[in-house]
Order: sequence, then structure tokens, then C-alpha cells
Amino acid sequence: MLRNILAAIVSYIAIVAVLFALSSLLWLMLGASGAFQPGTWEVASGWILGSIAIGFVGAYIGGRVCARVAHDAKGALILIGILVVLGVVSALMPVEAATGPRPDDVGMLEATMSANQPTWLTWLNPVIGVVGIWLGSRKLRD
Repeated sequence: MLRNILAAIVSYIAIVAVLFALSSLLWLMLGASGAFQPGTWEVASGWILGSIAIGFVGAYIGGRVCARVAHDAKGALILIGILVVLGVVSALMPVEAATGPRPDDVGMLEATMSANQPTWLTWLNPVIGVVGIWLGSRKLRD
């Protein structure tokens, strides 16, 4: 059981690392003008689609890592549980919306802190994570 818990923790760290790296790459590709609606803090559809894809890739890789490290399939279930709990907590936390016009030369850190994402996307993220982890972990057990 301890190995499954360790696998879930290591896999979650892998997910966070992949999400950070791919989100940074997406930011470099799109920049502020591609990531946001003109002059606002509302995220653009290109950013939404990219973040959905990135979320799936990160979860899939996390599922693969978990399947390699865990003793059995329970490791992936623990990882899924962690992701769902953190995703729901994140979706339920009140977010203070950024106000005022968005400057043209906003940096990635400020963009991350000020972006206004649609509520449905916040709720979709744990679902994407569950599907990605499940597919990633099943691939290696078959």
C-alpha cells in the first residue's frame, strides 16, 4: 500500500511538472495577445483548447508514471482520488476576478494570477485528469 501511495505522490509531481512545462510553452507560442481576449483578462478560445489538451497530456503521463511505480491498480485510483479532491476544492474556491484593462506586455506569472477562466473549465479539469490518468495507467497494465 505504501508503494501505491508513493506512486500517486510521484505521479502527481510528474503531472504538475508536465503542466508547468507545457503551459509555459503554450504561453511562449501564444503570448498575451493569443491567450486573452483583446484588452481583457478573459482567456481566449485558443488558450482554452490548449489548456484542455495540456491537461490531458499531463494526466496521461502521470497515469503512465503511476502504473510503472505502483504495486497494482490501486496506485492509479489513489492518484485519481487526489486529483478529484484537489480539482473540486480548486473549483469551489472563490476567485477574485482581475479588473481593468489588460496591458499588452503582461508576463506569464501576472497572467496566471489574473486570468479569468470560464467556470465550466474549472469543473472540466478534474474530469480530463481522471480520463487521462485512467488511460495512461491502463495502457501499461494491458
